[in-house]
Order: sequence, then structure tokens, then C-alpha cells
Amino acid sequence: MIKSNDWVRGLIAGIAGGAAWFIGILLFFGPAQIILTNPDLQSAKMLVVFTEEPLPRASEAPWILIAGLFTIGALWGMVYVYLIPAFKGSWWKRGLRFGAIGWILMVPWFQFYLPWNVLLEPALLVLLEMTCWSGVLLLTGLTIAGVEQKLDKKNVI
Repeated sequence: MIKSNDWVRGLIAGIAGGAAWFIGILLFFGPAQIILTNPDLQSAKMLVVFTEEPLPRASEAPWILIAGLFTIGALWGMVYVYLIPAFKGSWWKRGLRFGAIGWILMVPWFQFYLPWNVLLEPALLVLLEMTCWSGVLLLTGLTIAGVEQKLDKKNVI
């Protein structure tokens, strides 16, 4: 049974996971941008989305992206504490498992539908993005599991 302090631990761990998500985007997608934004490799339709009006909302208000990642991270943290009983092993194994589940539930559909199907991104670049997403979501899962473990072990919450 989930207790209220479990949800609070999950919320805090999830906020840390949102920060890890943001850092992961910088770490994994940042270096890949030289390839992903190369007009000789990338579809013109994909490049137009980020360079012509109307620009994405986050270009005019970057705080939207950060707030969104922290909110999604908080939700992921609460799901994590709900699923902990099903996860066996050390905190880092649980974190990797949770990150992998997030990747499986999110990335293949998103990459298939939007970048490949709608924006006509070449398949190899879609695979590069899927690889970047694996780094981001594994880092997020590890952070959520690690912070939750620290809070639980220290009986902070």
C-alpha cells in the first residue's frame, strides 16, 4: 500500500528527475545537433519547424520547457514509487529498468509518428534521436531511483 510519504518522496525524486531530464537533453542531444540540423542530412520540413514562424513556444519562452520537464518528472516520480514493489534489485537496477520502460512507452511511437512520418526525418536521424532519448531517459530513471532511495534510507520523508 502506498503511503502519503511515499508520494512525497516520489514527487521530490521526480523533480530531481525533471532536472536530470533537462541535463540529459543538453548532454545527449546537444552534441548531436551538428548532425540533426545539417541541411544536407535533415529533411527541410523538420528544419523549417525550428527556423520559421511560428516558432515553437519554448523559443519565445524557454521557461515553458523547463517547467514542463519538472512537471513531467514529478509525475514520473510518483509513478516510480507506485511501481517500486514490482522492481527488484539495487536502486540503480530499478532506475535503469524504469528509464527503459519510459523509453519503450514513449520514444518508438513519438519518433515513428512525428519526426519520421510527419516531418519526414530520415530513418538514420530518427535512430540517432532514439539513441539520444535512451541516454536522457536512463539518466532520468537513475536520478529518480537514486534520490528516492536516499530519501527513503535517511527517513527524511
